[in-house]
Amino acid sequence: MPITIGGPSLKQVRDFQTKHDEHFHSRERWQGKSGNQSGDDWATEAGLTVFRVISGDGDFGSDANDEAKVLGIDDTPTISGNTEYDIRRVMISASSNATDWILRFIYGTAVMNQNETDGQYTDIMLTSAKKGIPGDDVRLPRLVCGVDKIWAKGKNASNNATLDFFIGLHEYLG
Repeated sequence: MPITIGGPSLKQVRDFQTKHDEHFHSRERWQGKSGNQSGDDWATEAGLTVFRVISGDGDFGSDANDEAKVLGIDDTPTISGNTEYDIRRVMISASSNATDWILRFIYGTAVMNQNETDGQYTDIMLTSAKKGIPGDDVRLPRLVCGVDKIWAKGKNASNNATLDFFIGLHEYLG
């Protein structure tokens, strides 16, 4: 953020720096899929079971269970006292098809389809379903712990292709 005459005030610069430092220097908790997603607890901290999305034919998967339930309202906060969260990174574990993917994270308080219709999502382009460390950045607004949920959908050229992943979660005091 450049500082120029008539530009941002020192307070704005400090606020930006604080927000930047909180995001990039906060604790990261990796999440895997919960063994029982029947309620609102969809993830497990340090879990080793992958989240999985299933593609449609050159489109996002739309069959029952093609989407992944990623974070339910009972999954946050993972650290007591935190009020906001976002997904910082996604790490691809496996893909059934080594072609390009779009991984979509849908967020909000309504049902998944309504949140998506309302434009509450972010997409990540994955070239040839690359996998491993350090993970791909995810850009989401800060969401409210215990209120907002996150789902994922995948788009691939092949019908019923699968993409497996984990997420890195950041939480904030708000």
